[in-house]
Amino acid sequence: MIEVQNLTKTKINKTELRKIAERVLRKEKGKGKDLSLVLVGPQRMRKLSKIYRGKDVLANVLSFQGEGFLLGEVVLCPSVIRKDALEYKIPFQGALCWMLVHGLLHLLGYSHETLKQETIMTKKEQQYLSTAS
Repeated sequence: MIEVQNLTKTKINKTELRKIAERVLRKEKGKGKDLSLVLVGPQRMRKLSKIYRGKDVLANVLSFQGEGFLLGEVVLCPSVIRKDALEYKIPFQGALCWMLVHGLLHLLGYSHETLKQETIMTKKEQQYLSTAS
């Protein structure tokens, strides 16, 4: 089950987010695991980043590992993602999907600590986003 909770006033396409998450989980053998997606405002996101990462920064996405049947939780901040979308000159919904895939890949064990890991993760992101529809 994929639960989407929007705690912001930003209108989002929950169906598209679920479909992308389902596709990634199916391809990455994470099918059958529950996932929580939460959209929060900037104040809450900054607080989460400070508490869990020890950084007083405004993140666009955070991932929290789950246990048992819960793969984890991906927390997205639409206001930051909207600014990122403008910077990269891409549509907001595309940026939102990108950050969802990014956060989900982290839950599935992918990282971008080294150049090799970053290359693998970026390729996966592009693969899942190019098949999004």
